[in-house]
Amino acid sequence: MICESIDRVARRTYYGTMIEHEPERAGVLLVAADEPMHAGRKRATAILTRRVKQGVAEWYALEALEKSWDGFKEHTEQGYNIGRPPYGYLAEKIPHPVPARREQGKTKTRLVLDPVRAPVVRYLYDLYLSTGLGLMQLRDKLNADPDAYPPPTPPDPRRALGHWAVSSVWEILRNPKYTGYMVWNRRARKSAGNRINPPSEWIWSPEPMHPAIVSRAEYDTVATRAAANEASRRPTTGQPDAERTRTEYLYWGLVRCGICGLRMSGNIRRRTGRRYYFCYPHKQRTAKIPPDHPRTVYLGEPGLHEAITSWLSCAVFGPDRTTYWRQALAASTDQEHNRRAPVAARLGETTAQIAELNRRLQRQVLNLEADDITPAARRQITTRIAELETAIGQRQADADHLRAELDSLPPDIDETTAALARLPEVADNLADRPQPALRLLYDALNIKIQYQPGEHAVDVEITLTDAIGDTTTLAPPDQPVGPASQVCSVPPVGFEPTLNGF
Repeated sequence: MICESIDRVARRTYYGTMIEHEPERAGVLLVAADEPMHAGRKRATAILTRRVKQGVAEWYALEALEKSWDGFKEHTEQGYNIGRPPYGYLAEKIPHPVPARREQGKTKTRLVLDPVRAPVVRYLYDLYLSTGLGLMQLRDKLNADPDAYPPPTPPDPRRALGHWAVSSVWEILRNPKYTGYMVWNRRARKSAGNRINPPSEWIWSPEPMHPAIVSRAEYDTVATRAAANEASRRPTTGQPDAERTRTEYLYWGLVRCGICGLRMSGNIRRRTGRRYYFCYPHKQRTAKIPPDHPRTVYLGEPGLHEAITSWLSCAVFGPDRTTYWRQALAASTDQEHNRRAPVAARLGETTAQIAELNRRLQRQVLNLEADDITPAARRQITTRIAELETAIGQRQADADHLRAELDSLPPDIDETTAALARLPEVADNLADRPQPALRLLYDALNIKIQYQPGEHAVDVEITLTDAIGDTTTLAPPDQPVGPASQVCSVPPVGFEPTLNGF
């Protein structure tokens, strides 16, 4: 591999040396265009030069970051705003304090009150502090009169919802700029995906620098109440706050509501400790909620877990799984199964036609490269090549359509049973396996669960891929695991568990 200069590979020495050594372990040498290339192994001086250049490059990068940090810190302490003004303020541009920058037309920004939206911020704080309403109730109150309480506009107008969202209300209540102080470094926008930094890392101006909408005491009261609400939502495990750990939900991200299609969130009842999943559409930022959707849909984890593991023990990892799937697939629509054979045959014919056209195209290209070809023959060959390319494109489009049609049909019985026969039999005590092992198994199966609250049933879809070969930890130590299964998508077949009320 050849690079322009070794200090352009990475600005940090660690990453630069890692990029250099990993290819070298595979027999690939990284050389720089501005360095002498040694054919032998005498590279000690070259390595020393490289490390010096990498150290200087890292120093420049760190120095630039430090100067940038100091500049933003000084900018904040002088009261100048960074980024878009928060809701309730307008940006007032003033001439740059540095004469050279001022001559170039540069400006800086201070915050001034927005006469229309600043009262909305004040009203929102008053409601939160005096009424005890939650974020969703505050959102509904603001949405009840959008003319009096205009919703905020995102940086990209195409993403505007046209109404208030819970996140917008939360952002206003937790923004310290409304106290009149200028605050920076609230979010780690580059290093941590826009996550909020700890308050100890925030940079505050030494005194208020713009008109305040709320007092510092009111802001601190809101922050304290928000922290208490967050703590109350944590599971009570009898441990001190410092020792509490985040609750892990086995089916997190795998369960969707069958009415709206949204993912169901996990929660835990504080008194009983029972976990459950719920769909609360009024909390979602989407307009695709059916009008007949219940206000809340609940699904208990114990019943769901027993149903899923019992089905997997029987249909996927049990000794009678072949019989189960032969009966299940045979009971599905016979017409769809009968359609697989002609579709597969047409796909094979189309693939063979594409191969034949490619061979013809290659022969025409070879004819075009002949030295004694005449101009007339060259024109005819060029025309023929264009015709063959058009025909190949049409056949490839037909093949893609046939593949999509084949994927939408139920799998063949022999295909499915052959794939299942290669899986280990680990049906015993599957429900009692450790949660990390079960989660790895679910991810390998690419399991998808849809809860139908009206029928009180779940639809399950799994995909058999080579990744299931990594589930050897689920099998008993004395039981060998068969080879990885072939790729075979298994769609839902109407399975409805009848355990624990399902």
